[in-house]
Amino acid sequence: MASSHTAEGSDGGDGFDAAKQGSLPLDFLGNVPSDLPAVTVGLVSPTVGYGLFAARDIGKNEFIFTEAPLMTGLYNEMYVADPSLVHSQHQAYREALAHSRFELNTAFPLLAARNGFHPLSYNEAQRVLVTTIGKNLIHGRLGATTVSQVEYESYSSRFHVAEFPLEEDSRRAALDFFKHYAFQARRRGLLGRSLAGGIGRSSPLDPPASAVAAADAVGLTTANPSTNEACIYLLGSLINHCCTPAGGGAPDAWLGPNCEWRIGSSGLAQFVPPRHICVQARRAIKQGEQLTWDYGKREKSFVCECANCRRNLVAHYCRVL
Repeated sequence: MASSHTAEGSDGGDGFDAAKQGSLPLDFLGNVPSDLPAVTVGLVSPTVGYGLFAARDIGKNEFIFTEAPLMTGLYNEMYVADPSLVHSQHQAYREALAHSRFELNTAFPLLAARNGFHPLSYNEAQRVLVTTIGKNLIHGRLGATTVSQVEYESYSSRFHVAEFPLEEDSRRAALDFFKHYAFQARRRGLLGRSLAGGIGRSSPLDPPASAVAAADAVGLTTANPSTNEACIYLLGSLINHCCTPAGGGAPDAWLGPNCEWRIGSSGLAQFVPPRHICVQARRAIKQGEQLTWDYGKREKSFVCECANCRRNLVAHYCRVL
């Protein structure tokens, strides 16, 4: 289960045209993730939920996969519950339901339950976990899931399904979902060009236009640089937290987070399109090992079950106090 993340890098803007990718020089794409199976979806525990696991041995600094966002809304840490921003997130969720309902309801069962959706059957969920949950992968492929029928049914039955959720209930569910699973991509004027300049182009990855206009009307987009795009990923958002050991820890140590991420092109990852996430190994990762990263700032209610916390007497405190 992920928490809200803020990109260290920024969205790549218009610097990369995915349609021209095939014609780029091979040395430019030398760091593109392999198209061998990269990750599998597994169940960590009933309380943690799903996680991603290495489908093969992965080398240090290797780019593991890149993935397009499932949905994009607007987010501002200073005005988290602002109605215009919540509207943006809720609209993004409703639009994603139209084309990815099975994937959403399988990957994020609490969100599904709060919106009145009952769990899929195991056979239906198995098809999602083996194939379509990886449909937004650009590089890297999905391996076979390790989730058994007993695990799936035990986990999915934990969530109370709202029989008649109100619109307000659905909006609150979307807000909580974005707070815990979204990655913030810094804008670098992307929304400003799209709204104020009149030269932006619409795409399925953009936040809903009506929601952007509503937020902009109250000064939370083009007039407020602290408002970022918030992206949800079917696989990237399933990577779980692991605390960084005290003192930071050496990247080669078999403790602490083993991955890092970036959104959009930056540094050696110039092949990453805007809003897409790229996951990179901080150290060598063994086949079957869970992929993790440090969420950074976390709410005090965050319950940590990472390997580092389980090894000491202050488990679950997770350095947030």
